[in-house]
Amino acid sequence: MQLRGRLVLAVLSRMRATLVVESSLVLAAQAFLALFPVVIVFAALAPTGVSSELLDALRDRFGLGGTSATAVRQLIVDRDDVRGSLSFVGVLLVLGSATSFTRALQKVYERAWDLPKLGLRGAWRGAAWVAGLIVYLGLLTLAVRISHSLHIGGSLGAVAAVFLWWWTPYLLLGGRVRGRALVPGAILTAIAQLALSLVGATVLPRTVRSSESQFGPIGVVFAVESWLIVVCGAVVVSTAVTAALVRVDGPVGRAFRGTPDPDGWRRTRPPPTAAAPPVAADPPSPPSRG
Repeated sequence: MQLRGRLVLAVLSRMRATLVVESSLVLAAQAFLALFPVVIVFAALAPTGVSSELLDALRDRFGLGGTSATAVRQLIVDRDDVRGSLSFVGVLLVLGSATSFTRALQKVYERAWDLPKLGLRGAWRGAAWVAGLIVYLGLLTLAVRISHSLHIGGSLGAVAAVFLWWWTPYLLLGGRVRGRALVPGAILTAIAQLALSLVGATVLPRTVRSSESQFGPIGVVFAVESWLIVVCGAVVVSTAVTAALVRVDGPVGRAFRGTPDPDGWRRTRPPPTAAAPPVAADPPSPPSRG
């Protein structure tokens, strides 16, 4: 019971330090404003079959179905219109703006693991993550295509999700957390995403229909943004829980970080604090004559 209480307190402390609600709102807003254009560009530039499979993969990933899937599909404008309005500079601007999401996510990881900011030396990592996201979107389309023939697309998508959520904090934190300590968080995040996709298949269609009937097409945006808050909240909570359990002392912490050393989750140790120089003693006063 004492161990369980310590674990609960450690998790609550990390969640408070990570600012779960605020971080979820910021990530959801950045995901909609910064990542959604990347999906549009990818769907427009990809071949027709790949674009359709990508939309199917996103539908399965976020639990979209029926009316909600059709409504979200309508948010992605005609491919020919997008291609006609795109330029090389425009694509670079879209990809560059997507790094705002990585900066927000990087702050979440740094708060959860209580690490200092990387600063300018970590600026390139956001662009690298966006490139990895494009590869991940390609893997999602490949998973849909394989699932139609070999029925193993779900397994491939699960493996890709675990790798994505392991590689993301490892990259954005600059490798300051050992890869072994990030594995539980990757698995937990992937499981949370899978559970949300199953729940969303039931909840999200009703939410989209209700919002669309009340507010029109903008209601679809409200519903999707609300669901993104839940999805991003799962990422933030999974990160905070993992950081808490990895850092805690005891058998749970040892199992999560793979070493009995409480600081074994660190890949690089913080520099030791310099000891204060000894204070020189006052010289003895000369004996008084008298």
